[in-house]
Amino acid sequence: MELSCSALRTAALLTIIFVSHSSIGWAQEPATQQTGKTERREKLQKQLKSILDELDQLKQEDEPRPAEPTPFETEPATAEEPAIEKGPAPEIALEDMSIISRRLLQRPEGVTLTSTVPTEYQNQPTRTMRDSLESLPGVIIRQANGPRDYSISLRGSGVKTSFAIRDIKLYEDGIGQTQSDGLSRLDIHDPWFMRSVDVLSGASSSMFDNYALGGMIHFKTRRGSDINGVESFFSGGSFGFQKYAFAVGQEFNNLDISLFGSQQQENGFIQHSAYNTQTLNFNFRFRVDDKQNFYFKALSNWLDTQVPTRLTQAQFSANPRQAGGTNSSNDALRLGQGRLDRRTIIGGLYERQLGANTVLTIEADYDVKDIHQPFAQITDAVNPNYKSYTDLRHDGRLLEMPLRSYVGFFVNNMEQTQQTFTNIGDFDGTRGTLVQNVHGTIKNIGGRFREELDFAPKWTLAGGLGFEQSIISADVINYSAAGAVSTRAQLNRTFYNWAPEVSLTFKPTEVWKNWLRASTGYGIPQISNLTTGPDGLAGTNFALKPQKNKNLEIGTDSKLHKTLSMHLVGFMVFFKDEIISQQNPITGGSFAVNADSSQYRGVEVGYDWRPLNGWRFSGAYTHIDTKYINFTDQFRINNTGPVVQVVQDGKHVPNVPRDVLNFKEEYYHSSGWGGWLETSYWNSYFLNNNNTVGAPSYWLLNANINKTFDIKSRFVKFAKFYLEVDNMLNKIYVASGNVVQDSTPDASKTLFFAGYGRAIYGGVTLGLF
Repeated sequence: MELSCSALRTAALLTIIFVSHSSIGWAQEPATQQTGKTERREKLQKQLKSILDELDQLKQEDEPRPAEPTPFETEPATAEEPAIEKGPAPEIALEDMSIISRRLLQRPEGVTLTSTVPTEYQNQPTRTMRDSLESLPGVIIRQANGPRDYSISLRGSGVKTSFAIRDIKLYEDGIGQTQSDGLSRLDIHDPWFMRSVDVLSGASSSMFDNYALGGMIHFKTRRGSDINGVESFFSGGSFGFQKYAFAVGQEFNNLDISLFGSQQQENGFIQHSAYNTQTLNFNFRFRVDDKQNFYFKALSNWLDTQVPTRLTQAQFSANPRQAGGTNSSNDALRLGQGRLDRRTIIGGLYERQLGANTVLTIEADYDVKDIHQPFAQITDAVNPNYKSYTDLRHDGRLLEMPLRSYVGFFVNNMEQTQQTFTNIGDFDGTRGTLVQNVHGTIKNIGGRFREELDFAPKWTLAGGLGFEQSIISADVINYSAAGAVSTRAQLNRTFYNWAPEVSLTFKPTEVWKNWLRASTGYGIPQISNLTTGPDGLAGTNFALKPQKNKNLEIGTDSKLHKTLSMHLVGFMVFFKDEIISQQNPITGGSFAVNADSSQYRGVEVGYDWRPLNGWRFSGAYTHIDTKYINFTDQFRINNTGPVVQVVQDGKHVPNVPRDVLNFKEEYYHSSGWGGWLETSYWNSYFLNNNNTVGAPSYWLLNANINKTFDIKSRFVKFAKFYLEVDNMLNKIYVASGNVVQDSTPDASKTLFFAGYGRAIYGGVTLGLF
């Protein structure tokens, strides 16, 4: 008869007691003999503990695993430590669960939060983050300047950005990925390393401070326990695509380690877009004791990529794959346009349980960006950045009502050292004379608190407030063609920002949640915004104000049936003093101005339906209606004649697609076979304030088939093969649009990057050892 683990443990404890009591009877023996018995007893006790730990592990492996969560419900997690909240809790966002351990925390109430499911990365190795993030409602993602460089917009945030990400805060495993000037790039995040991605939509500066006008995105890499060995990945495909990657991970009693590495290269679909990039990502989680945990992370990305110029309408119609350029100042080939960038982030998290209901978290990281970017001018810059935050969470009661309290403090400092040179246009991106020298700093310091009160059964009232002081100082020196100092601009500005938030949540059942939320966001100007005058030349623009927004939303997450989950949110976002770019009609130089007010209204809809075993139907739909409320533009029509003032009230805010849809049908069989069919649609949208030019609508169709073999030999545990066809109908479409000022004639506006044509990719993941 087989004994249970608990019975074996009881027997073992009785054995230990017997041995301990028996030792009393040997008290009169010689010291040497007694010492030998003591050492023997300690050795046997260690062996017994090892056996019991292994039995417990086998028992956990035998327990049935819960079904994979939908993007709109909580994800069950195993608690290695005492939970703050009873019952299963979600491993979802930065504010929900400890990223260090498996300590369970309650997710913030009254917010819109969606997550990608793990199968987005397990059975369909994605080349870029767009492949998975576009499955979430509300996420608008576009190609930018590089293979994994995408701009992301949430409810209208960052729509004027043609490269990288602004107005959204990014984290990976709890470590901040957004520098103090608000810039984030997806280059450093390899999708093959990921387990899931969480998106908190809507203005959230009360929780995530400066630049959280659109919300927060949290990338979560696979833990060592997800790997437990060695994995290798090999993939190849159209346009010279090649990728090689490895993962090493293991979980021990109090230690979880994972290391990822990848090499990716491609000739590129568009002329002059070849690239080569390498990424390393190391994670070390250590449980000091039952109350303390420590997490260390180091990640680095090296990128060498060519960058084409966006195309005019005529160029796009003639040949969407050309390198672009209308004159010598934007000819991608002549200028040798590209990016030679390196980004490294090293950080740590310390978590301590101060009491039964109180948890302290301290984060600190060093983030350095080193870039060399030849375009019309050549920029060399180094931005070292120190960041830290401290959080304290407490679960208590107020007049016998459950109250969850949170208080946090943060500080960060970034130095910006930059030199700009002329580009001699020798097709090799060679530096000419020095044009500009910049040395500046950005310092942010502030605090925040949040209270969540369960004032009645099934009702929660939440409120929070954030405060931040931002100090920007810089010395900008401009040089003449002869090398002499021509102008000098000095900057020293201080901004104070407040961000209140309040929400009301009603949860009739555990699978039905409804909420109302009002929140705010803010973002301060950049050094370059403040040191370029209204004439478009080096100077001062100290009248520029921080941009702010107010987010109002009503939403519901519900499980209508055990197989069907729904997500529905309606929102209105009001921007005030949005920072946009204008062109001086006399000098032709660009400068920043505040657009008084604009409005974004829309809905976000998602569903996840699993009618039969192995089948999953999912979809995401985003509708946004935008318009300027009070904004007067100025430009010279066709760049000739006098300057005219143009009232743009009622015009659509550019670069915001009105409708975005994504549908996916998946099937996975117990034999290891699987596959999916995906459809994506983008409606047309304008690309200038005057609403005269824009990107056309398009449909795309992608398909994937995959097979997993469980080998379980001594050296190979499994093999996962996949074959994928993207853009099956070989559609010509605009993958990215650029907002262009109206002083440039429509025919000369450089607007578009073309999306990839039909492409085929295949590869295999091997689980080793």
